[in-house]
Amino acid sequence: MATVAELGAAIARHPNKVASVFLGFDLWFDVLATGKVGSKMFKRGGIPAAEDEPDSVLKIPLPVVGRDIVVCVDITLPPDGFRIAP
Repeated sequence: MATVAELGAAIARHPNKVASVFLGFDLWFDVLATGKVGSKMFKRGGIPAAEDEPDSVLKIPLPVVGRDIVVCVDITLPPDGFRIAP
């Protein structure tokens, strides 16, 4: 069973900059429960929104860890599985 610590180690040793992680439901729940998940606004195209974006630009908050690694739930993975996307 993968743990939050194992996920963190896998992200740290990944050869490319990690853009998102896809987590099985139980691991996703564990990551959200750590208290280390923040929120970041993104706009169309998956581009992080700047702080001074006008209100007319559609922005959606997504959960992130670190500076900008998007945390996604993937119910097709085993409950403790994960996939890292560069």
